[in-house]
Amino acid sequence: MADIGMALNYTNVYEINITPRAVEPTWAWVAGGINSVDPDGNENVEQDEYYDGMGMASSDVTGGQQTISFSGHRKYGDAAQDFVASLRYEYGEARKTDFRWTMPDGAVVEAFVTIAEIKAAGGDPNAKSDFEFSVHFNGRPTLTEPTGSDLPESITAEAVTVKVGESVEVGAAVTPASAGQGMFYAITDENVAAVTSDGKVTGLEEGTTKLVIRAAAKPSVIQEVEVTVTAAA
Repeated sequence: MADIGMALNYTNVYEINITPRAVEPTWAWVAGGINSVDPDGNENVEQDEYYDGMGMASSDVTGGQQTISFSGHRKYGDAAQDFVASLRYEYGEARKTDFRWTMPDGAVVEAFVTIAEIKAAGGDPNAKSDFEFSVHFNGRPTLTEPTGSDLPESITAEAVTVKVGESVEVGAAVTPASAGQGMFYAITDENVAAVTSDGKVTGLEEGTTKLVIRAAAKPSVIQEVEVTVTAAA
């Protein structure tokens, strides 16, 4: 098995909950139009000199706040961007939602965040419109430890059958199990079915289509399965 090594930045998966007041989160992939991501610990560092340091100081990190800044170009119709842009004139609790960061090795960071520094337009007249925002973690995030450091080799998934108006989990898995389990999902005919970023397929109208699944840590590893949407119960 090949080791994941120096994974490229695009194999990190950033997601934001675009229905923060709903019972179940709706995860949207923060990727379309984004070409720069900059995490920052914003650490508070105290530097003190003591007599036993003989002229040299020592440092203590006494706190901090994780932030992640995203920048790129405005992509209208992108679920994550449209959600962030909709908040530019909202303040207080309306700016808070859930955030999830899945790393190439399968480690997952989840946090309740505040969306700040929204810039939904701007730039030169013949250029693509600028788009920027940052997420500020509120308190300590939850960390799920890595699943391993091997590159994905294949994806296992079965054909999906779902009724109109209902949803089912795909249940895909990356092999080997020691590889990061992050995956990207896409439906070829979005009139027939829709899929969330975490693999929940919803039937929209009767028919068949394909579900394309890619391994996040190695997007060249692809699996396609058939999706059949039947009449509502």
